[in-house]
Amino acid sequence: MSFRSWAFASLLISFSAMAETSSGLSQLQKQLMENNHELRASQAKVQAQKAQAQSTWGALLPELSASAGYAKEKTLHDSDDGYVGYLNGTWNIFRGGQDWQNRSIADREYSMAELDHEITSRRLQRELGEVYYEALLNSQFISFDTEKLQFLKNQRAMAAKKINAGLTSNVDAIELDLEESTLSAEIEAHKTDLQIALDELKTFINSETPVTVSAKDTFPRLSKADFSVTDLSRNPSIMKQNLQEENARLRRRQSMAEFLPTVDLNAQYGRIIPQYEDPLQGNESRLSLLMTWTFFSGFESWNKTKSANSLEKSEAFTKSNISQQLQTQVQSLSHKASELLQLQQLLEKRQALTQKYYDLTLSEYRRGVKNSSDLANATNSLFDNKTRLIEVQKELAVLKLKFDELTK
Repeated sequence: MSFRSWAFASLLISFSAMAETSSGLSQLQKQLMENNHELRASQAKVQAQKAQAQSTWGALLPELSASAGYAKEKTLHDSDDGYVGYLNGTWNIFRGGQDWQNRSIADREYSMAELDHEITSRRLQRELGEVYYEALLNSQFISFDTEKLQFLKNQRAMAAKKINAGLTSNVDAIELDLEESTLSAEIEAHKTDLQIALDELKTFINSETPVTVSAKDTFPRLSKADFSVTDLSRNPSIMKQNLQEENARLRRRQSMAEFLPTVDLNAQYGRIIPQYEDPLQGNESRLSLLMTWTFFSGFESWNKTKSANSLEKSEAFTKSNISQQLQTQVQSLSHKASELLQLQQLLEKRQALTQKYYDLTLSEYRRGVKNSSDLANATNSLFDNKTRLIEVQKELAVLKLKFDELTK
């Protein structure tokens, strides 16, 4: 598959508009590719650069023109004035390879515009994913807190029975009231954060309809294999820098070509020598093959070559620096992911223990062995572990977005 086919394979697929925006990340990404204004602007730049690259073919082809007007000509043996009108053709046969190099430079600049578009696309997909996962996290927080409220209501019913039976005081009810009040405030805060994230998603996909995220959606299940790729050869930033280095090399050769002569083929046909007679009756012709060699240009060509040499060295160092930085970022993301995966395993094991601890504490509370504070601690431990586990899953999902942005 060619580079351009690869760069735009996922960008040129059209998707039908929906009456209401889907909450799935993949659907949001599709709508991002289709509707986002920044991506559209980037695509327009690609098309502009494509037309610019195509225009460089003109320097390799003959140029035809028509001239008409009044002229006065004085030579060693004659002097003429009057009307002129002729067809003119010019062909730049040799420019030291400058025209071909300019064509190659323009073609690479077009490829770099495509890579800029790919970089923008990857960045926006990663930013969209981060906002989506933030919305999903708050949606699940609301679900957890609502579930915890139901737990507290069940505990309130049990506490009421014990209070009526004289087995405990109103302290149990007050503790439950305080916990419910705290949870209600947390739910409102999560609702606000969720709405902010949904508004950002709506802006990303340029949608007029509300965006929804369901708490039933889940974070991706990831493993070490998802962070094992270290090949950055397809990273668009590195590919772009490779083209930058190639262009710097071509510009150096182009500047050196200015020291060489140029060869032009010129042809005219019509009324070339000025006459007051009807210029349409002229059948004069002129054909010339001219070589021009510039011996002195105020050191312009020499300074251009010197500048091009320095620029080529600069691009080589920049390429090495970018490659090193990206490799470091990938390794850092991989190490961080490894830590989070281990933490996720520990939290998953702990989740089973906190659930068992809660069940035992609830049973003993019903039998009067445990008091309300014991049950509150068991409930908090259960839901705190759930919350921490989902936060780790969200961090891993965001890490995967960043990792894919660099490696895919």
